[in-house]
Amino acid sequence: MARTGPLLRVGSTWTPAAPDLARAVRRLAVLSRREAAGALAGGYRSAFRGGGIEFEESRPYAAGDDVRAIDWNAYARTGLAHVKHYREERDQTLLLLVDVSASMDFGTQGPSKAALAVRSAALLASAAGAAGDRVGLFSFDSALREEVPAARGEAHRVALLRALVAAGQPSAGTTALGSVLAAFQERVARRALVFLLSDLRDDTLLEGGAAGRRTRAALAALARRHDLIAGFVRDPRETTLPSAGTLRLADPEAPAESWLLRTGSRRARERYELTARVRERSLERRLRAEGADWLVLGTEADPLRALGRFFVQRAAMRALARGTKR
Repeated sequence: MARTGPLLRVGSTWTPAAPDLARAVRRLAVLSRREAAGALAGGYRSAFRGGGIEFEESRPYAAGDDVRAIDWNAYARTGLAHVKHYREERDQTLLLLVDVSASMDFGTQGPSKAALAVRSAALLASAAGAAGDRVGLFSFDSALREEVPAARGEAHRVALLRALVAAGQPSAGTTALGSVLAAFQERVARRALVFLLSDLRDDTLLEGGAAGRRTRAALAALARRHDLIAGFVRDPRETTLPSAGTLRLADPEAPAESWLLRTGSRRARERYELTARVRERSLERRLRAEGADWLVLGTEADPLRALGRFFVQRAAMRALARGTKR
């Protein structure tokens, strides 16, 4: 069921990734900058506040100002009520951890999972750039592959997008999150906002035994040190099947094995859907239990909307948490 070939889908147009890399990068740069402007950039900034605040000025009190912000020193000097105004100190780094394993080269409605991950990462990079954050990139399959160190600026953003487009052509590699996350932590000492974009086709996430413990330990350690968001990338046919006769299914990461599935059987389709739902819910519970946030990105939907909703929900949850602490 995997789709192969040299083409990378960006937006609604198929763009040659290898022979015309420069054009693909220019198109992605323009689209992501335009789409990340406005609401998405504002949502990103609200969802991921900077590391602190810095005093900027004391200004006259106006109706509606928070009385807790009154500057009593200014009041003593002038006899007029003033409030302290602060500005956010961002000094923040966004690191994109993008899966390029063989299973990402699959798509039935819209782009492949790999192309969706690229587009989502480009939107995140553009929103972070608009907020003044540094942005870096790591791609991976069974090991870390491409690395673009975190930096700021338009030239850096274009270089990062070039690496993203090149990474959008999945390898023949398997997914090995335990070793990848451990290696990632060794390379990244400073706390960062980490977006993991992957279809999470690593069974050790849900298994017992030594391999499962290692993967979960690496995941928990990453979530403790960094602000980790797991962007789960999926295609609709990985959760539901049409009635299409007997299909031969193969795992791109284990091509020597294949299975016959009689999709004309309602019972077979229901069992397939149930298994997929149970696995996804188990993955979400596991990721959240280890300290990661959770976001679903489907190839049938616009990632701009999914990211926008996620930012709004996260900002609301953080506001609620701050209110509860007061």
